[in-house]
Amino acid sequence: MKGEESTMKEKEIYFSVLLVAVSIIIVLAKLVLEEVWLIPKRIRSVLEKQGITGPKPSFPYGNISEMQRIQIQSQSHSDESPSTSLSFSDPWLHSLFPYFNKWKQHYGPIYMYSTGIKQHLYIGKPELIKELKLIKSLDLGRPTHLAKTLKALLGTGILGSNGPEWSFQRNLIAPEFFLTKVKKMVGFMEESTMTMIRTWERRIIEFQREGGKEIAEMVIDDDLKALTADVISKACFGSSYDKGNQIFAKLATMQTALAKPSVLFGFLSLRSRFLPTKANKDIGKLKEEVETLILKAINDRVVENQKGSGNQNQKDFLQVILENAATTFGNKHEEMKRFIVDNCKTIYFAGAESVSIAATWTMMLLASHPQWQQRVRSEILDTYGNIMSPNCFHDMGKFRNLKTLTMVIQESLRLYSPAVAASREALGEIKLREFVVPKGINIWLFIPELHRDAEIWGPDANEFNPERFANGVSEACKYPQVYIPFGLGSRTCLGQTFAMVQLKIIISLLLSNFSFSLSPNYRHSPVYNLLLMPKYGVKLIVSRVQNVQA
Repeated sequence: MKGEESTMKEKEIYFSVLLVAVSIIIVLAKLVLEEVWLIPKRIRSVLEKQGITGPKPSFPYGNISEMQRIQIQSQSHSDESPSTSLSFSDPWLHSLFPYFNKWKQHYGPIYMYSTGIKQHLYIGKPELIKELKLIKSLDLGRPTHLAKTLKALLGTGILGSNGPEWSFQRNLIAPEFFLTKVKKMVGFMEESTMTMIRTWERRIIEFQREGGKEIAEMVIDDDLKALTADVISKACFGSSYDKGNQIFAKLATMQTALAKPSVLFGFLSLRSRFLPTKANKDIGKLKEEVETLILKAINDRVVENQKGSGNQNQKDFLQVILENAATTFGNKHEEMKRFIVDNCKTIYFAGAESVSIAATWTMMLLASHPQWQQRVRSEILDTYGNIMSPNCFHDMGKFRNLKTLTMVIQESLRLYSPAVAASREALGEIKLREFVVPKGINIWLFIPELHRDAEIWGPDANEFNPERFANGVSEACKYPQVYIPFGLGSRTCLGQTFAMVQLKIIISLLLSNFSFSLSPNYRHSPVYNLLLMPKYGVKLIVSRVQNVQA
């Protein structure tokens, strides 16, 4: 009897376990079915009923195969003969994301497409972009798939967070980039730029000694990257800025590893996402090294503060964020460290890399348009006289008088905005004029296309014409809401003021010391590398400016 009872109990246990397992499988199957099939189908159905169409997806990969095929075809054509001209209608524009251009021709300025389970909505209609910019709701945020895939680079800082967490970080960080705070960083900007200028002067002298003229051919990209990294390092870490420069170098390497359309649109393969490939191991190692350096800087500052040996009145970004984080997180040390580390990484990527790229493109355009180069140089000398005097840029009244320079920078950001795409995810249902945008859709704006649309900017949309900004952005074009070099809406770049001030200082000092022309060896080939970068670098002929005012 006991044996039979034991056998019955074993069978009961077996069937119970089997029932639980089957139940779990059914629940998981329902979840997978919902995630993979029903939700995407529901999203597409909502858009289709409103007249929004697009390329037909195939299960389970959506339009990925078509996107890859179009990209390969476009790449093969653009690689055949990189342009040596500055015709802004060159193929590079639509070689970045060629499927955007092809689908726009077929389906108009609004269409939908799919990358696996992710559904996307392309918007190129100015009226809708205007509405998008006005949305303040937390239901419109950063695409979650993008935040996850770029987590090694940006962490969960302000660029990678949504909802209340993003709002909290924004309120904490935004005041540190108001003009009153940026003015305190002007000294760093001047100092670092003058260091680079002295390096360039030595290169010209060395070239002359070798039998050349008083000129030098330079690829300016790396020097400008080192300059902006130096500035943000000093502004961020103060006396520990040497650690900042190491951090920036490692983040730049990580950026290159992550700069793929598959990352941007969320169609990473299983292998590239999860398996321990060499690329994934390298990214993981860089992430650990960056975080170790930041934590070392944090710990050093904490020790300095405890000993009273540090200058707590210097109020660099690290000091401010430490104080705010201590107040906010209290004894939650791990959360506090994560918050500081992630936002330091964000400041580096957004504050150094994008500014250096903007400066590089602006110098390229000035080198290829000598009349505008001279106009800006004359304005600088008329405003400041002896540009070499220390702290000359602290006078914000004079700084605001650099109107021609401002126009040039704005036009450069129009033609060569470092940001290539603006993206949002509908975290809840939102309304865009006559359209209802369902929860879960990823919204995309292709910035180069918007910034060169002849219907918006006029027949000279592909030409370098800073005069269009003579009366500000609001008068520069038919729909000024499409001018979005710093993003749009409530998530507009917090460092916009910092970037514009730094760009003006860098360009003012460079033009007051040097004259620039485009090298005959320059190859014009902008490419996507998370930001818009010159594939072969920007090569300029640099010479000393004659008769600079004493």
